[in-house]
Amino acid sequence: MNYQELIDDKVTMVDDSRFCMMLKIVDDVKQLKGDIVECGVWRGGCSIFLSKIFQEKNIWVCDSFSGFQDPKNGKYFYEKERHLKSGLSVSLEEVKLNFNKYNALRDGVFFLEGYVKDTLDEKTCPIKIISLLRIDVDAYSATLEVLDCLYDKVVDGGYVIFDDSCLIEAHEAIKTFFTNKKMSYVVDPVTHENINIFESSSLPCGCYFRK
Repeated sequence: MNYQELIDDKVTMVDDSRFCMMLKIVDDVKQLKGDIVECGVWRGGCSIFLSKIFQEKNIWVCDSFSGFQDPKNGKYFYEKERHLKSGLSVSLEEVKLNFNKYNALRDGVFFLEGYVKDTLDEKTCPIKIISLLRIDVDAYSATLEVLDCLYDKVVDGGYVIFDDSCLIEAHEAIKTFFTNKKMSYVVDPVTHENINIFESSSLPCGCYFRK
């Protein structure tokens, strides 16, 4: 799929470098068992791209479709949180229309509507095995909530991408999670070199790691 069309049509804020990074790992991901999961989809552009390049895999499109969670209702508190409930609200209906526009709405594409701490709860979440987890929820608590619920479902060799690793909220959430997991490094999406998250004051968008 020509991802430039998604950028030009403004159905995604993902830039060229991050699309190239995903294309670089396609062959690896295709060899793994498990579904493709994106948490935080805005207008659906990146999920559409993933649906087109991973035709043989289930695609889970996870979003509140009503803006950010009220920080008061998150599982975790972060005093510098900037993401309030009204931000970046795009309806499920609009996202589905975009999927239809690009012929990406197919069998195996599933939408989970609601805040991730609810939709991804282990008691009710239908997602079982993950080969690629892409996290783009921006906020501190939501980032940790996704990791809490889904990290253990990522297969060995599977990928986790932090689209918003350039944001302080996501960076701090990654630090918190990595501390608990005794991990230190993410990979730069452009140079593909390791970055120590505890030694770097900031991260580029789209950092990733392989489990």
